[in-house]
Amino acid sequence: MLKVFNKIKFVLLGCILISAYVFAQGNDTFTLDNSAVKRATAGQFDTDSDRVKSKDIFDLQRSFFSAGYLGGTSLSPNGGGTEDLGVAPFNNGVQGAFGIALPNNMYLGFAARYKFDDSANMMTDKNGNVTAFSTNSATSISKLWAINSQVALRAAFRINDMAAIHYYFGLNDDGATRTSPAYAIYQNKTANGDDYKMYINNAVWTHEIAASIKFGEHKLTIPVGIVFHANNTHTKGKQYVGAGVPPYKQDTDLTTYKAEDYISLYLNPEFNLGVTAGPMTGITVGANLAFGVNNNFGQNGTLKPENGTEIKYEGKQGKDRFKGDIYVSFPLYWSLANDQVQLAMEPKLSLGLSVTNTGNDSQKAGNTPSTGLAAYKSEVQFIPYAELPIGTTWQPVEWWQLRAGTALMIQATTKWTTSVPAKADGSLDETLKTVNTLLTTEAGIAGFFGMGFMVGEDFDIDLYAEVNSLSVNNLNFGGQLTYRFN
Repeated sequence: MLKVFNKIKFVLLGCILISAYVFAQGNDTFTLDNSAVKRATAGQFDTDSDRVKSKDIFDLQRSFFSAGYLGGTSLSPNGGGTEDLGVAPFNNGVQGAFGIALPNNMYLGFAARYKFDDSANMMTDKNGNVTAFSTNSATSISKLWAINSQVALRAAFRINDMAAIHYYFGLNDDGATRTSPAYAIYQNKTANGDDYKMYINNAVWTHEIAASIKFGEHKLTIPVGIVFHANNTHTKGKQYVGAGVPPYKQDTDLTTYKAEDYISLYLNPEFNLGVTAGPMTGITVGANLAFGVNNNFGQNGTLKPENGTEIKYEGKQGKDRFKGDIYVSFPLYWSLANDQVQLAMEPKLSLGLSVTNTGNDSQKAGNTPSTGLAAYKSEVQFIPYAELPIGTTWQPVEWWQLRAGTALMIQATTKWTTSVPAKADGSLDETLKTVNTLLTTEAGIAGFFGMGFMVGEDFDIDLYAEVNSLSVNNLNFGGQLTYRFN
């Protein structure tokens, strides 16, 4: 049986990572190394599909196919220990992977996950009018179509014994808590003249390219990604206006951008140093750095009243974003009972920093501009974090393996918020400047249990369950089959 420290175990293509920013930052960008929690607790699945998504593609030799299902009764993310605050769950989805061994020690692997969560709904009266229109996406019966599915795909190609490249694509994998679907279409068509559609877009698209280099027992991985965050509403069609003015209809083609409509870039380098000293089998150091590069805000588009002049709307707000952390972990490994029992720990420490500044609001309706500093707000967070995962693997016979573990996590967050309101002329009123300091601490414990059945060297069956508190209401589970050939 391969030693735990030689397996960088990925929880599944469908699992939210427990990483150095477990509580406060929660990005599901699938960096190529998994958290210390999963390595030391032996993961939930112990199959080749996990290696496709990690730097262990260097260790794959045989072609394989794998498929599995992720279930759960919890509102927390599947595969995640304590719940990442603000991270949407991934339950009741499917995942699959396959790898192809190529000549000259090259290897090509693919892994994907999919959670289907779409809906369509429309109620009309006898005249075909859509009734009870509401912009509340959670209750509106005028919703024509809503898409909230999660999709992720990773492709990995090993060039030789020393180099590999990876590509990752994700849709709606940012971990944001959405009050409306990622993409939805609503319609309002009534007797008073309304005939327009509203398009709500809260989707997030991620593209990542990474290079992995292995030299001896050391590995360097450099993932670079771009994330498109959509947070806008587009209204198009004819709207009836009758409140406080003579009734009229207008052609509307207007997009309203909210606070989280922006593009970000990230860089997540990691270095695994294969240094052996007693039970310590290596040192892992890395960083996760993310920058917001633009921000859409306000309204952009046109309103054209009947027999009136077209009014064009323009809006922009400056917003600076930075989020990052640096971390280090120390894998420890013991073999007991003639290698039938393996015990692993991996203490992990990280320091995180998050900075967000807003201001410089520019709005224009027709020829009437209103430009200036519409207040200023700065949020700075300093986030130290530590985790202690402990796991064991017991294999009394060649065809059966039992895996179990727990993880203790603790985090403190210090947040400084500086606010400066604006005067009537748009300038900042420094006399009303306020600074607020908030200190919070959080801790969690998670439990993992899994087993694997090995039918020779070709066929594996893996099962697992996990809880993030002592309640079956927080239970997640999964199963997976893997078959190796040639």
